[in-house]
Amino acid sequence: MIESVRVEVTLEKEPVATQEDPMNTDVLTTTVADGIAVIKLGSAGRIYFDAEMGDALTEALDGFAGNANVRVVVITGGAPGYFNRHFDIPSLIKIAESLRESGREWPENATYNGGFFDKAMALCESMPKPVIAAISGTALAGAFEFALACDLRVAEDGDYLLGLPEVNLGLLPGAGGTQRLPRTIGTAAALMHILMGVALTPREAERKGLVHVTVEGKAIDCAMELASRLTPARFACLR
Repeated sequence: MIESVRVEVTLEKEPVATQEDPMNTDVLTTTVADGIAVIKLGSAGRIYFDAEMGDALTEALDGFAGNANVRVVVITGGAPGYFNRHFDIPSLIKIAESLRESGREWPENATYNGGFFDKAMALCESMPKPVIAAISGTALAGAFEFALACDLRVAEDGDYLLGLPEVNLGLLPGAGGTQRLPRTIGTAAALMHILMGVALTPREAERKGLVHVTVEGKAIDCAMELASRLTPARFACLR
């Protein structure tokens, strides 16, 4: 049986990803069944990254990472046509204005203080169990950078785009895309995407190695099938 939760996920009375205040289900929801945790990002009314989603996602991932009853985590979009959108622009402006007002300069030996999604992406990469991104629609800029932090990327075929188009706005990918994409498809190919800012269709993304597979049906269905094939015996070798 699948149990929908707002504040905590419970597997055999074991708490996962709890927080004191009720979670805003417009921001993030989780379900757990048969050892597979599913995280849905956003909702039809709110489909963008911000600090609130970052904190909720980090807490959920941290809980799932430490729960032996969860063997696979699947992350997908909570709104039709989107995996997720860009970072919340007002949040970015607030950070920029704060830095500008402080007069802070960035010395070459400065220590980097991660943003509101860095911890979540680090958990995706470091937890001792697979994380699958079920890309259900548009995944550009920060949304695609987050998908790159997942172990497997499954996209559903459709009329939408994936990639890193930031250069078209005079920016560079700022959430790890300049490191993770070269590791994924090689430096030469990644530079073309990063410097030209050309987004790809799901089929093009599959051909160029940005996603592992593009399917005719729903990405979440394919991701769940892959997750179900990670049997307890197979999962044990991944720890």
